[in-house]
Amino acid sequence: MKFNEMMKGRYWVGVLVLLMAGGLLMAGCESDSVSPDDPVPELTELQAAQLAGRVAFGISEVGPRILTFRGSKPRDKDLGVYPYEFPAGGDITGTIVLEYFEGGAEGNHSSWEEADYGLLYTPGSTVLTAAKDIGGTEVVLFEVSFNLFGDINQSADRADILGSGNLTVGSFSSDFMIPEDDPVVLLGVSSFPESGMFLLTVSGIELLVIYDGDSTAGVLVGGVPAYVIDLETGDVTPIS
Repeated sequence: MKFNEMMKGRYWVGVLVLLMAGGLLMAGCESDSVSPDDPVPELTELQAAQLAGRVAFGISEVGPRILTFRGSKPRDKDLGVYPYEFPAGGDITGTIVLEYFEGGAEGNHSSWEEADYGLLYTPGSTVLTAAKDIGGTEVVLFEVSFNLFGDINQSADRADILGSGNLTVGSFSSDFMIPEDDPVVLLGVSSFPESGMFLLTVSGIELLVIYDGDSTAGVLVGGVPAYVIDLETGDVTPIS
């Protein structure tokens, strides 16, 4: 389902609600002091969309590793389990674990090049840290964790990914989810997700983010196209 097709009125998307764990702190307010007894700040619609942009950027940066990973053959007892640490100097720092299977989700562990199913997750209570110069004004710090899984088609260099994760900014965190009926499609020949979506709710504002296969993603608020995310810069632009 393409965001630009919705913009032309060819599709209608109903509101899907994702329950969130707590509130979120908007970029630019990370230095504000918030005690546990303070009320959770309410965000504007634009601020909520900007947080969705952080998640969209994180998925597009981390998700493709399930396809692009190339590792040495581990010992037999560790077959199919590959830790991966993001290289220094990039936007993302931290470690993920990639697990590969042959025979689908119920199959046996396999090497990455033989897999038809994979897992991508942040181990234990660890998180990935992102330091992104969003909008060219200041470096925005946030944390993301992932629990992603899905089918891999090696001949097509494609992965169809489902799952969920968490975004943390300052003292606040909230969950996001990829719905089962519209997985995020990753192609090895592309730097950005080919299609798919994820769901996010912030301060009672329901957002649906849709990937289009290019360097942008669309944001629907209450089923209505409202913002465009630049996946390269992290900028969020309202649709006029």
